[in-house]
Amino acid sequence: MTTNSLKERTITGLIWNAIERFMVQGGQFVIRIMIARMITPAEYGLIGMVAVFLVLSDVIINGGFSQALIQKKDRSDLDYSTVFHINFVLGLMIYGVLYVLAPYISEFYSDNRLVEVIRLISISIVIKSLSVVQIAKLSIELNFRLKTFVNFWAVLISGVFAIYLAYMNYGVYALVYQAISYSAIVTILMFIVSRWRPKLQFSFTRTKELFNFGSKVFLAGLTGVLSDNSYSILIGRLFTSKEVGFYAQGRNLPDLLSVNLFNVLQGVLFPVMAAAQDDRERLLKIYKKSLDMTAFIVLPCMVGLVVIAEPFVRLFLTDKWLPSVFIIQWLALSRMIIPLGAINANLLNAIGRSDLYLKIDLIKLPLTIIGLFISAPFGLKYMVISNFVISIFYFFINAYYPGKLFGYGAVKQLKDMSLVFIATLLMFLSTYFISFDGGFIDIILKVILGAVVYMLCCAMLKVNALWEVFNYAKEKMNKNRQKGGA
Repeated sequence: MTTNSLKERTITGLIWNAIERFMVQGGQFVIRIMIARMITPAEYGLIGMVAVFLVLSDVIINGGFSQALIQKKDRSDLDYSTVFHINFVLGLMIYGVLYVLAPYISEFYSDNRLVEVIRLISISIVIKSLSVVQIAKLSIELNFRLKTFVNFWAVLISGVFAIYLAYMNYGVYALVYQAISYSAIVTILMFIVSRWRPKLQFSFTRTKELFNFGSKVFLAGLTGVLSDNSYSILIGRLFTSKEVGFYAQGRNLPDLLSVNLFNVLQGVLFPVMAAAQDDRERLLKIYKKSLDMTAFIVLPCMVGLVVIAEPFVRLFLTDKWLPSVFIIQWLALSRMIIPLGAINANLLNAIGRSDLYLKIDLIKLPLTIIGLFISAPFGLKYMVISNFVISIFYFFINAYYPGKLFGYGAVKQLKDMSLVFIATLLMFLSTYFISFDGGFIDIILKVILGAVVYMLCCAMLKVNALWEVFNYAKEKMNKNRQKGGA
């Protein structure tokens, strides 16, 4: 594959993957806002308590073997079928474990309602396991347009169903049945639109090959999820379901932006970097440009979220959710680091060094636990602030091996991103203290003013990523004109 072809496929993949992720997660976010207006924070908190187990299940099913398929150069139908059968068995095993453990989890959180919630929502895990290989195959082919189609309809249908259930006073079960129906629709549509079908074949040799790489990615993902969700676990244990509801709702908007940017980058840049793993110079070029573009997009988005958090909650979630504003603001700052860390992690995985990726996540977990136990006695707000402080340490830890292997560590990365930091700070100072109606007008004015100030600052500071965007848009317009002229 030529450099231009790889660049074109990367940009196209990023665009479609971004559309898919934000269409899907944005749709789910809108649906959850509508449901949150109809249920209490305490009911919403029940899903927050269960969410960590669903995320862990996703890591087990989606993690190691899926990433190993993407990283492998000479994949065959035998590889795909082997991973399909492994995932299905894992899905059944996870469901069985959660079904048995449901009463104990309920006792841990001191809420008997969780038993039925866990046993019902865990059905989605088994259903989801049947579509993992098809999704991985589309990622390998950078066919994110098809993924967008499938996920759009799954979100739309399951979302309308959930809103109806919430309106009919099903409470927390509206969210439970949404998760189940979403997984079912994605799986059905994947089997309809995908050209690949699993075969009755399995290879222990291929399993071992894939496991050598995938096991490290899986363990790294597992420790990462435990690290990130340890806050949810401890908050659920120490505080009421109402406070868990505020925390869960406070995570939604920062996660919508940051985690989905992470997933976009993970889904596109990992296969692209893997394709360039034998060309060190090209790989490093892709890596640096990825970091520049990520900082250019992520920093203003997350700081902008800090600025509009309060009027957003008042307008869309109503005043009963105002305690979540503080959580949104501090988690937005914390989540700025996640996509940047994703680039560093993808670089290690792309060159087959999943052992280093695992080592990094194993180092981060004790830091999280220390931060939790220091901040927990002071209350929920201090726990959220500690999350931000620890995320700063995470950035330096994630950047250590890229610095050692490629000579591009944390200091050089921060230096290259410094102009974006300055532009973002000026944007924040120009918008944060503006207040009109505390609602819709505030949001619109702050977003427009913030965008204008940020772009002007980037132009005056000559931020490279801005000119990359302009040049790409110009190239696209010229190509379209040429096609139109022909």
